[in-house]
Amino acid sequence: MQDRPRPATVRERYWIYEFTLEEPPMTGWGEAQYKATKSSFGPHPYPLAETNDPLYHTCVPPGLPRIYLHPFPMQIVQAHGEVIMLFEYDSIRHQIFTDGRPHDTALGPSWMGDSIGHWEGDVLVADTANFNDKTWLDRMGHPHSDALHIVERIRRQDHDHLVDDLTIEDPKAYTKPWTAHLDFLLRRIGLWGNSSVRMRRASKPSIRKRRRRRSNRPCLYLVLNFQED
Repeated sequence: MQDRPRPATVRERYWIYEFTLEEPPMTGWGEAQYKATKSSFGPHPYPLAETNDPLYHTCVPPGLPRIYLHPFPMQIVQAHGEVIMLFEYDSIRHQIFTDGRPHDTALGPSWMGDSIGHWEGDVLVADTANFNDKTWLDRMGHPHSDALHIVERIRRQDHDHLVDDLTIEDPKAYTKPWTAHLDFLLRRIGLWGNSSVRMRRASKPSIRKRRRRRSNRPCLYLVLNFQED
């Protein structure tokens, strides 16, 4: 991958752009797809007019797990038989059914996949499959096929911290399953309404520049807790 040099610091490499510090173990097909991407993020970003990022020229959802990397909060709602993640970004939702049902393949492949889950003590295990192949795994352009399968182990470490350990499997794009670890921080802020039109106008939005009012509805931010290289 010499034509796609990697950023030097953890902050540049991990926060916002991608999930792992090491290159995922790609197949020949996966490497070819990755080399063909023109991401607007990273050390050599393409202008939005030249990028082939599926997000910036259409109104399609970012997909799972990429949705976690966009710098906007999410809210988790637990109801009878399901857990729902509500994302501020484009008002996306990630619905995990916990009522014992199997995967539903009748609706066909989708951007966010079909998610079912169960509890192992205080850990929510979410199994997501039935994806289409129209999204990237992250903002750098790592690909996936319609064989993508994601297992998340979501748990609350303490009152203000939630962690999500992901296992990503896609035999067409990657030679073996690989993992990612996400840390979320609780903040008492509300979700703002969002639209794909406004998101396309703001190519690299920053949560630091946004003023929010304190809310009694806690939301979660993805946070960086790694040291620089």
